[in-house]
Amino acid sequence: MRGFPPLHFRLILAYAALLFGATLALQRMSAHSTSRLDTIESMVERSTFAIDGASYQTVDKVFIDGHYYSHQPPLQAMVGAAVYYQLWLAGLRLGPGRVAAYTIVTFAVNGLMTVIGLAFFWRALAWSEVPERWHLAVTASLACGTLLLPFGTTMNGHGFSAALLSMGLYFYVRGGAVFWAGLAFGLAGASDHALLVFFGAFGLSAMARWGKGAVWFFVAGALALAPVGVYYYAVGHSLVPIAARPELFVYSGSVWSADGGIYNRLTGAGWNSGQFAASYGVKLLVGPHGFLIYNPASWLALYGMALVIRRRMRYWIEAAGAAAGSCLVIVYYALASVNSSGWTYSVRWFIPFLPLWWYFGAPVVNGWTQRAPRWAVALCAVSVFYALAGTLNPWSSPYSGYATPWTNIVEEARRPHFGRYIWR
Repeated sequence: MRGFPPLHFRLILAYAALLFGATLALQRMSAHSTSRLDTIESMVERSTFAIDGASYQTVDKVFIDGHYYSHQPPLQAMVGAAVYYQLWLAGLRLGPGRVAAYTIVTFAVNGLMTVIGLAFFWRALAWSEVPERWHLAVTASLACGTLLLPFGTTMNGHGFSAALLSMGLYFYVRGGAVFWAGLAFGLAGASDHALLVFFGAFGLSAMARWGKGAVWFFVAGALALAPVGVYYYAVGHSLVPIAARPELFVYSGSVWSADGGIYNRLTGAGWNSGQFAASYGVKLLVGPHGFLIYNPASWLALYGMALVIRRRMRYWIEAAGAAAGSCLVIVYYALASVNSSGWTYSVRWFIPFLPLWWYFGAPVVNGWTQRAPRWAVALCAVSVFYALAGTLNPWSSPYSGYATPWTNIVEEARRPHFGRYIWR
């Protein structure tokens, strides 16, 4: 972390240790996790993307030409395979009960990526209007008071994608690094296709800011996205993402359907009515698992973004693009999904928004003196509580409603504690 003062560097190491320790001690997984782990294992041990015979059980899969594949985009699994290959050479193996390989791979491709993303976010604040004395507090609130914390301790694609957006943001605001900004935003879109709206938003902003020089933004993005298109065509014989093809989820034992129950209907397999989407969209934000409920400090960030846009402060066009992109993704999920992202602590789909909201909303602190208002401190404290409670189980039951944080705490208190780990 070149360029960080010693104290700040120690804080970064402490946060990394927190994520690693929680990953090791809790070992929380879901089908979303095991689908990626199976792909990582298959790539290294069998030199294929097919997950037939892989160690973990998962329902997040499709059936193509007689083989099962994860329906998740392949980028994160490819990074994980590069990490796991070194462990495999050392004799460590992925699989249920194999703590060492799971912990290292999960931390490397998600926890460590979260830390790196936060470091880029921190450095990006140097090009903002936020006073330097608030840089640490703003970054700490993002790191410890949002869903980046719990989802930095388990295998998932959301923290990974958020880190890529943070990198793209850094290269964009520092100026003169248009190619690298486009590459990072393109990789974020390759990791989570809904995030392509931000590639488009920042690409348009780059054109407004740098004119013809913005062409390198799009060139780099195309280079990042091309391998994913090659993968989809090679495996699924179409450039359409695998997850967007309901026919591939039709196989014996599949739990998915185009019109099934609330936790079995495929996102994107059909469109909701406008009336349902309006009600459901509100629930995605402020319902029992609403994203704004489980990230209370995000209200402050959104208020700050609104001020930046209204007052036309520095990067107000980019702030408007980030706001518009967020709205488009929310509207998409309101129209195309029904299950609030399944068995999960709040709505995980929106986690990648957080670095953008925090960056463009951070100037809200400009009018403060050395101390933040008490209400802002209280809001951040509640956010830290939600984040820590989520760390106990990021894949919690959806049936506890608004009481989910307390349910996580009670269930963890009753859990037979950790015992002796066998590193093998």
